[in-house]
Amino acid sequence: MKKYSKNIIMFLSVMALTGTVSSPMHAQEYGLKKGGNISLSIKGPKGENRNTYFNLGLFSNYLNLTGASVNIISDVVHQKTSGFQASGFVNIVGNRSSGMQVAGLANISGIKSHGVRVAGLFNISGRASYAVQISGIGNIAGNNQKGFMLTGLINMSSVDNKGFLISGLANISGNEQRAIAISGMTNVSGNNMYGAQISSLMNIAGNENKGLQLAALSNVSVINKGVQISGIANYSGDNKGLQLGLANVSNKCSRGVQIGILNLNDDSCARQVGIINLKPQTRIQMIVSGGNIYKSNVEVRFRNKLIYTQLGAGMILGELTDKASVAGIYRTGLAFPLLKEKLYLNTDIGYSHIETLGNKNIPDRLYAIQPRIGLEYNPLKKLGIFIAGGYSWTRTYKHNLPYSKNPTVEAGLVLF
Repeated sequence: MKKYSKNIIMFLSVMALTGTVSSPMHAQEYGLKKGGNISLSIKGPKGENRNTYFNLGLFSNYLNLTGASVNIISDVVHQKTSGFQASGFVNIVGNRSSGMQVAGLANISGIKSHGVRVAGLFNISGRASYAVQISGIGNIAGNNQKGFMLTGLINMSSVDNKGFLISGLANISGNEQRAIAISGMTNVSGNNMYGAQISSLMNIAGNENKGLQLAALSNVSVINKGVQISGIANYSGDNKGLQLGLANVSNKCSRGVQIGILNLNDDSCARQVGIINLKPQTRIQMIVSGGNIYKSNVEVRFRNKLIYTQLGAGMILGELTDKASVAGIYRTGLAFPLLKEKLYLNTDIGYSHIETLGNKNIPDRLYAIQPRIGLEYNPLKKLGIFIAGGYSWTRTYKHNLPYSKNPTVEAGLVLF
C-alpha cells in the first residue's frame, strides 16, 4: 500500500506543478453555474479563458478543454473544446466543440461542432455541424450541416445539408440539400435539391430537383430539372427533366420527357414514351374488329396528333391453334392524315402474348411480332371504319424458336 500511496502523491504533485488539481465537488470557480464536479484535472492559470488540459472523473463541469477529458457519467464544458471528449452518458459544450466526442447517449454542442462525433443516441449542434457524425438514433444540426452523417433513424438540418447522409429512416433538409442522401424510407429537402436522394420509399424536393431522385416507390418535386427514377410513380408540377417510372405525372411539360407505362401531363406539348400516354388532346377510342388470326378483338386506343398506342385482347382460332386461344395485344404507331379528320393512313407494330389454353402439341405460351399498315375512314366524328394488313411472326418463349409466320388481315369499327 505504501508503494501505491507514494505513486499517487507523485502524480498529484506533478499536476499541481503543471496547473491545478480539482478536488471533489469543486464547481463554483470563476463564475461557473452550479454543477457537480468529481474529477482530477490539469488546468492552466486562473482567468476567464482558463483551459483544462487533462480531465479524468465521474462527472465534470469546467470552462474550456484543450486536450483530453474522460468521464464515467458526463462532461460539461461551458465554452469551447479542442481535443478529445469521452463520457459514458453525455458530452455538453456550451459554444463550440472541435476534435472528437464519444458518448454513450449524446453529444451536444450549443453552437458549432467540428471533427468526429460518435454517440449511442444523438449528436446535436445548435447551429452548424462540420463533422463526421455517427449515432444510433439521430444527428441534428440546428442550421447548416457539412460533412458525413450516419444514423439508425434520422439526419436533420433546419437550413442546408452538404456532404454525405445515410439514415435508416429519413434525411431532412429544411432548406437546400447539396448532398448525397441515402435513407431506408424517405429524403426531404424543403427547397432545392442539387445532389442525390436515394430511398426505398419516397424522395421530396419542396421546390426544384436539380439532381437525381431515385426511389422504390415515388419521387415528388415542384419543378423537376434533373432526373426522377422510381419503381412506381414520379410527380412534378413542371417537368423540365426526365421522369422514368411505371407512372409519370406532371402539370406542365416545358422541355421534359416522360418514359413509363403510364404518362400523364396537363400540357399538350409533353414528350412521352410509354404504353399509355395521356395529355389534354388525347382521344380515347374503342376498336372492335376481326380477321384471319384474331377472330374477335377488342382494343382501347389512346390517340394523340400523330402517335397512338393500343391495348386489347383477342381470340385466336384456326391459323395458329385448332381450339380457341386468347391473346393480350399492345400496339404503337403513327397516323398520317390524308383527308383532314376523315381519312388516315395508319402504320403500327404490335406485340401479342398468346395463351394457348391447353391445345395439344402446342407450347402453352407464344408471342408474336406484327407490323401493319391500313386505312381508316371516319364518316362521323365518333364513328369510323378501318382495314389493315400486315405480317405476323410467332415464336415460342422457351428457347425463342420459330412457330409460324402468317400474313394478317383485319377490319373493324372505331368508336368514340
